[in-house]
Amino acid sequence: MKNLTTYCCHLVALALLLALFSCKQETSDIGGFTDKTPENVHMSEYSSSSITVSWNGVEGATSYTAQLLGAKDSDSPIDAYTTTSKDFHRFSGLEETRGYYVRVRANVNYDTGNWVYIMNGEEKARIMPKYGFVDEDFEEPEPEPAKELYPDFPEGFENPIGARKGSHTGAGPTGRQSEIYPTGEWLMPNMYTNSSAAIVHKIDTWAVMMNANVATYLEMDFDLPYGASKLSFYYGTATKTNANDITVTTGPIAVKVEYSQDSGVTWTQLGDDLMVTTVEEQYFQEYELDIEGPVRFRIGKNDSRARLMVDEIAIYEN
Repeated sequence: MKNLTTYCCHLVALALLLALFSCKQETSDIGGFTDKTPENVHMSEYSSSSITVSWNGVEGATSYTAQLLGAKDSDSPIDAYTTTSKDFHRFSGLEETRGYYVRVRANVNYDTGNWVYIMNGEEKARIMPKYGFVDEDFEEPEPEPAKELYPDFPEGFENPIGARKGSHTGAGPTGRQSEIYPTGEWLMPNMYTNSSAAIVHKIDTWAVMMNANVATYLEMDFDLPYGASKLSFYYGTATKTNANDITVTTGPIAVKVEYSQDSGVTWTQLGDDLMVTTVEEQYFQEYELDIEGPVRFRIGKNDSRARLMVDEIAIYEN
C-alpha cells in the first residue's frame, strides 16, 4: 500500500512538472505586449504589381513586422515580413486590380505592439497596385470596346475593281484619274499604283507612287459613315536609287494629311507637315482621332522633285 501511495505521488509530481513546462513554453512563444509603435507608416511607392510600405523607427524596438492583407479587418495575412534593420518593405507579385491593406507593428524581443495601418485620410487605406489609393467600393471600369477597322481596310491597293491607271496622268475605269477598290474610288491625279521591285518601301506588291515636281493628293472620293478614331499609313520615297528620289536630301517631300466632312468641299489639315528627308527610311504615321459623322481623307505632297510612295492606309470607326 505504501508503494502504491508513493507511485501516485510521483505521477502527480510529474504531471505538475509537465504542466509548468508547457505554460512556460507557451508564454515564450506568444510573448507579451509593448507600447512601442512605428511612426509615419505610409505607402512610399507602388507599381502595377507592388506596394512599398515605409515607416519611421521608434527607440527601443528590436524589429518590425509588415503584413499585407486582403481585407481591412483580416488577421490572416497574404504575406508578412519581419526586419531588424530596414524601415521599409516592398510586397511584390501582386494582382494589379485587387485591393490590399498594409500594416506594420514594432517588436521588442518577443513582445509585440499594436498594428499601425497605412491610412487614407481617416480610413485604413485600400490600395490597388494599378491605381494606388481607391475607395472601398471602387471597381476597375470596363475597358472601352476596341474601335473597329472599317470594312476592306487597310487599303493596300492590291485588288482593284476594273483596270488600273497605266501612267501618272492616265485614266482609270471611270474615265477619270482614279482607281476603284473594295473600299471605294480613290482620286489619283499625277500618280498611279506601281508594283515595281524598285518600290522598296511598299508593304505588299502594290503601292501608290506620286509624280515628281508636282503637288498632288491621293484622295478618297467617298465618305466613311461612322467618323474616325484612328488613321495610319506608310510612306516614303518611291525608290532608293532613282535620280529624282535621291534629291530628297536637298529637296524634302512635305506630306500633308487632311480630312473633310462636307464631301470634299473644304479640308482640315491633321497636325504639321510630315517631312521625308531620306531614301533609306520607310515612314509610318498614326493619328488618334475623335471625328464624328461622315468623313473622308486625303494625303498629298508638295512639288518636291522626289516622288512619294503611300501604302496600307488604315481607318477605324469612331
